[in-house]
Amino acid sequence: MLTEDKSKPSNVRTGFACYTFEPKSNIPIKVIVLDDTQRDDDLNNPDSLGYGHASLDNERYDWLVKELDKGQAEGKLMIIAAHIPISVEQADSMMGWNPAAPISEAQLISKLHEYPNLILWIAGHRHLNIVTALKSPDAARPELGFWEVETASLRDFPQQLRTFEIVRNSDNTVSIFATDVDPAVKDGSLAAISRSYAAATRQIFNMTPDPMPTGSYNAELVKQLTPEMQEKLSVVGGGV
Repeated sequence: MLTEDKSKPSNVRTGFACYTFEPKSNIPIKVIVLDDTQRDDDLNNPDSLGYGHASLDNERYDWLVKELDKGQAEGKLMIIAAHIPISVEQADSMMGWNPAAPISEAQLISKLHEYPNLILWIAGHRHLNIVTALKSPDAARPELGFWEVETASLRDFPQQLRTFEIVRNSDNTVSIFATDVDPAVKDGSLAAISRSYAAATRQIFNMTPDPMPTGSYNAELVKQLTPEMQEKLSVVGGGV
């Protein structure tokens, strides 16, 4: 029987929904799941700005920095998984960063560029399939850049999901293969009903399939490795 330890506040009670995990213990990859959604008590004007922005308070930002520092020190490639993307919306956008957030978007991005082992930020929120390069601010250190991959919702036709495969290359880089996948749907199933709703939405609102760069597409994204990671991954093999 499972019981809750009442002496430790749960994420539900505290509203802190951030955590990390490592997909495989023998492969140096760390996934940082970051809650970058706006809190109900954020300082802003909800009548004009709403609550659909990205936002980080000091607690979540400090936790993120701590996890990035730890991952970098331990020699692990790092992926941030968040709901809302960064660096893709104007400052006054309803879908962008909360201008009243304790941590600014520029401050966050500047900090992220300090971690050469950060390879990927994955997000949703805007219901688009887009790949964005957040290039290194130092041309002499390309390893400080990272990729951002946004994926549309499963409620959106054609209801595709996204897979990621990370492979080490012979030129001291890693390739991130971001692939859109069409799930198999059995006739008469709940999934089939859901797909009919997604198709009907496009018909009702006279929506056409999105072309690139917001439509469905696959991509190979290349990331430069530091000498330290080159040495560490040499014992892992081709597939990371």
